Amino acid sequence: MDWLQFVSGLISSIAWPLVALTFLFMFRTELAKIVQRLAHLKYKDLELDFDKVKQQAEGLHLEVAQEPAIIESPVFTSLEDQILDAVESAPSAAILLAWSGLETAVAAAVSRLAGSPDSASHRSIVHNIEMLIRNGRLSKKHGKLLQEMRTLRNKIAHEQNSVLSISQDQALNYANTAIDLIKHFEGYSRVG
Repeated sequence: MDWLQFVSGLISSIAWPLVALTFLFMFRTELAKIVQRLAHLKYKDLELDFDKVKQQAEGLHLEVAQEPAIIESPVFTSLEDQILDAVESAPSAAILLAWSGLETAVAAAVSRLAGSPDSASHRSIVHNIEMLIRNGRLSKKHGKLLQEMRTLRNKIAHEQNSVLSISQDQALNYANTAIDLIKHFEGYSRVG
């Protein structure tokens, strides 16, 4: 093998990777936009379907019981602001924070409604949702929406690949749905 054959072999072995890298570099902003617009992502066993949660939330009109207006809580206002602020800087964190607030609101609603001495905060969210459905305070459609939101939250919390693919729009839709549900659950009053 002489010098020219060596250089020719070297160039031919790195030509396609260089073309691919050049393509990715030239179209990186367009590719990033495409990835952000993905509403449905499937990678191995991970499947995220943000549109499904959004459609379910839009299909359900959350009706707050006809009760006196709730006094706006500074803690909730702060939580709502934190969730919406996180949407811009860290969409996955916004989803985790929104779910945490929603899970707390469900537990508080169950505590206000339950005649049981057991604290709802020590029960699983699945148990609390089932309890609200059994007591007729939550429709099965709302329960299914909460389960879908829980599944998305779990996938985001436990799958590293999903963190990179969440757009601000997806996080905002999730956050707004969670905030609406939190307000809905705050409307539950003690049975008595």
